[in-house]
Amino acid sequence: MSTDAPQTRARTVSVLDLAAAALAGLLFLVASVRFGGSVAGDELDPSWTMVLRWASLHGLRWGSDIAFTYGPLGYLYPLNACDPDRYGIFVAMQIALAGAAAFLFANAWFAQRWPERVVLATAVLCAAPLLAADPVWLATPVFAIAGMHAHAAAGRRRALGLLLVVAALYAATILLIKMSTLLLIVAWWFAGSIMLLRLGLRRHAIVWLLLVPVCSLALWNASGQRFGDLLPFVATVLEISRGYTAAMGSFPPLRYDLYGLAVLGGSGAIGLWAAWRARRDFARLACIALWGLAIFIAWRAGFTRADTHVAIFAVTVWLALPLLPMMTPAPTRWLRAASLILALAAVPVADRTVNPGATHRRGDMVVASFGTLAHNAVVLLHPLTYRPALNAALDRERVRLDLPQTRAIVGRRTVDLAGTQQGVVIINGFAYRPSPVFQGYGAYTPRLQRLNADAYSGPDRTDFVLLAYSPIDGNLPTSENALAFMTLYANYHPVLVEKSYLLLEKNAESVAPQQPADSGWQQTTWGEWTDLPTAPESVTVLAVRSKLSAAGKLMATLLREPGQLIELELADGTIRRFRLVRGAAAGGFLVSPAVQSLDDYVRLFVGAGLPVVRRFRLVPQDDAQRALFAGEIRWQVTQQPRRSPGELPPTMRDALFPGFSHLPQAWPAGLRTVDAQAQRVLFMPSPAQLTFGPGAGRYVVSGEVGIVLNAFTDPGCRNGDGVEVKVAGGDGVTLAYRYDPFADAALRPAHRFELGPVVAGPDGLLRLEMAPGPANNGDCDWSYLRDVRIRPVGHAAPRSAAVR
Repeated sequence: MSTDAPQTRARTVSVLDLAAAALAGLLFLVASVRFGGSVAGDELDPSWTMVLRWASLHGLRWGSDIAFTYGPLGYLYPLNACDPDRYGIFVAMQIALAGAAAFLFANAWFAQRWPERVVLATAVLCAAPLLAADPVWLATPVFAIAGMHAHAAAGRRRALGLLLVVAALYAATILLIKMSTLLLIVAWWFAGSIMLLRLGLRRHAIVWLLLVPVCSLALWNASGQRFGDLLPFVATVLEISRGYTAAMGSFPPLRYDLYGLAVLGGSGAIGLWAAWRARRDFARLACIALWGLAIFIAWRAGFTRADTHVAIFAVTVWLALPLLPMMTPAPTRWLRAASLILALAAVPVADRTVNPGATHRRGDMVVASFGTLAHNAVVLLHPLTYRPALNAALDRERVRLDLPQTRAIVGRRTVDLAGTQQGVVIINGFAYRPSPVFQGYGAYTPRLQRLNADAYSGPDRTDFVLLAYSPIDGNLPTSENALAFMTLYANYHPVLVEKSYLLLEKNAESVAPQQPADSGWQQTTWGEWTDLPTAPESVTVLAVRSKLSAAGKLMATLLREPGQLIELELADGTIRRFRLVRGAAAGGFLVSPAVQSLDDYVRLFVGAGLPVVRRFRLVPQDDAQRALFAGEIRWQVTQQPRRSPGELPPTMRDALFPGFSHLPQAWPAGLRTVDAQAQRVLFMPSPAQLTFGPGAGRYVVSGEVGIVLNAFTDPGCRNGDGVEVKVAGGDGVTLAYRYDPFADAALRPAHRFELGPVVAGPDGLLRLEMAPGPANNGDCDWSYLRDVRIRPVGHAAPRSAAVR
């Protein structure tokens, strides 16, 4: 008899076994079901989930209109930002998906012996806060293949048939939620087919072979997508996934990497031993191969961006390792023991990721898990209980993020947002037209950068773009979505700054995106300073091409790419250091002038002064990584026309100097605006000075001075003595107003002042200075100005006063 044939004698199924399996499935359902996150605002993750839902509702095409790893069902991501209007449908789908995963888990649990069952149940019971999205999606194919093999080998064909239907629907749904699961889903489909064929269940094999692609294509079509877009979308997903290790890699403390490698190595060793024992049983080999692939993918998913993502690997191995012995013919005691020991080795790391902060205590995961189980049980019984709270939260977000001035300008014309806060566009009800890689930090290959840049060039380009300052991971801000940013600079002009967003409107004319030429490349080496050619009438675009060594390529293929940093030396000798993604750097990015804030974006677009970068150099993220890079670096500089400074409209003057009647002629480097008491103010800690040029004459200078509120609660500010606002002209007379809200709480958070008359001499200059208090202690002089007005007056006695 063939070793692959179904067993003729099935293990007797008792009522106790069925009841225990049902309880295990119910526990998994309660632990893994999710009801979404909070309503979307301006945060990164809620914003992209909100875009996916919006794109699905508005018929956008994945692969052309949307370039992302999540598919047209991505709005079913279990931690999705909640939409109160569709909350009922979302919750119903989450319960259905969690129920399907629980059914597959129960089938796998049923096939195990009691020690393995206990470890699996412990994982579900103690790791509930982590049991959502990726860990479930990675472990569920292993659950399914274990249950499929157990039912097929025991001849339980009806149970097998039901399991195949549930598994196929689940596989298709997860694939269209997150298309980057494609490799695992295809391997699951392939392994299941081999296993069923080798066990002589040809009809079931044909059903499985047909069900997965048919369900996937049916859901693709039902989501409003065209069959012709599927392959381009898959190609885009693969491109983004390949670039992920370079753009999003994050190095953890060495002990975490060693832990991951140890568990992966141990899993690989016992997996190879199990495969050797099953070498003549292709059905079992198919199961073991899928098991090994799931653990490898979980290791990459957890340790490529090794922050709290390591929980993906820890939970997956905790769930998958106990299933290996039953995939092995006549598993030995040591194999079973090794599987369970390795599974439990994940517990400390999983526990650490639940509360990664300084307040972490051992057992936090278990405490949080019981809270999750209790919460989910209550919500399962009353699934719509949070809808009123979500509506109230959405109303608060609409007030907080309301952009009435922007709305009045754009009307119904199209709007995009360059940054990570796309929820703002949707909440404000603008005519949203997203660029394909809508969160620009993800445009880390030349083709993806070109897709986004094309959205901002040509006659059909987007009418308006909201530009937000939101670099991630310490990246050089202008290197994210770099080609699109320079295309915006060429084809759009500034209109307004409202809250934290610079509104740009398209120019009458458009130029095509400009990429580096094939000629003109120069060479430098790691750590060597290279002078940058700059000119006052142009901005400098730098393209950098660095390569990995053989060891670096191997590391990037298996796990993550080593990181590189760019250091920029400014004209005043200050050095700034940023992370620079290799794929983004090769296409060119603005390097000079230096842009480091939203205010700098505004100054760049209005042609105001910004720090000039004198030279640059590339260094590895860590000296130990130097051997992972090849020796030479190629670089190229191009100059693009700089905007000429001109008379600013009031809206743009207000963006840089809120409420000021005159634009300063000179100001200190690093000056920026901030939000204080729901108003935009000029943050101007002492000592600092502004120089105005109102012309020769006599003037009164008034305004509002304040100190940010956290200065009054900071323990280090107990000895704060406030600031002095001083105004001087050309006659040697200085007028001052002392502002000390530390001594007089009635002056908080801000107070009006008026100084004058003050004389501007023949040079026509006035100087407004923010000086330390009498004790000359500027440590907590976190002062700001707003509504500074300079008005001419006739002859009057000078005075220094606060306005009551």
